[in-house]
Amino acid sequence: MINKLAKIISAAAVLTMTASLGPESALAQKFSGGANNTADRLEFDINTSATYSQGIFSDAIQRAVYYDNTISNTQYKFQPGDLKVSLEQLSDSLRDLLNNKNNGNPSSFDGKFGSTALKYESRLVDNSGNFVNFAFYAPDIAPFTNRNSLSVFNASNLTPFLNSQGQVEFPEEISNLNGDSLASSRGFIVTFEPDNVTKVPEPAATASLLGFGIVSTVLLRKRKKRPETSLSK
Repeated sequence: MINKLAKIISAAAVLTMTASLGPESALAQKFSGGANNTADRLEFDINTSATYSQGIFSDAIQRAVYYDNTISNTQYKFQPGDLKVSLEQLSDSLRDLLNNKNNGNPSSFDGKFGSTALKYESRLVDNSGNFVNFAFYAPDIAPFTNRNSLSVFNASNLTPFLNSQGQVEFPEEISNLNGDSLASSRGFIVTFEPDNVTKVPEPAATASLLGFGIVSTVLLRKRKKRPETSLSK
C-alpha cells in the first residue's frame, strides 16, 4: 500500500508541475473606446480562442469594464459576454460613414468598406443588472472573411491595418449605460497583447511539489530496503 501511495503521489506531483509550467492561452487583444463620444469608456478583452457556434462566439468578451467618468466616476465590471458576428448589407449613408470615420484623419479602414461589412456585437451585463450594448465593424475583406474564428484579431493579421498612430481602430456603435439605443462613436482602439504566456508556478506551490517528490522517493527506497534487511537477519 505504501508503495502504491508513493507512486500515486509521484505521478500527481509530476502532472501538476507539468501543468504549472506549461503554456496557457492568453486573452489576445484589448479593445477600448469612448461611449457615445463622451468621457465614458468601455474596455474589454477578446478571447480569440472562444468557441464558435452558429454565428456566436461564447464568452469571447472578457474583463469588460465601463468607466462612468461623466457623472459618478464609477466602474461597472461586466460578466463574460458572447460576441455575435454577421454579414451586414450597408446602406449608402452607413458605408460612407464607415469609410470616413475620423472625418478626414488617417484611419485603419478608410475606403475599404464596400456594400457589405462584418458586424460584431454584444450585450454585457454586470451582477447588479446594469448593461451596455455595443457593435463594431470590419470590412468584408481578408482576414475578416473568416467568420468562424476570432484569430483575425491577432496582431499578425491586424498589422497591415495600422494607421499613422500605429493603432488599429474599428468603427463602433455603443449605447449609454442601461440604454438600448446604439449611437455612433469614434471607434474601438486595439492594444496588442501576447498570444501566449508562460505560467510560472508560485514559489510555495513549487516547494510543495518538490516536497511530494522527495517524500515519495524516500518511501520507495525504504520499501525496497526492507526485504534485504529481513534476509540478512
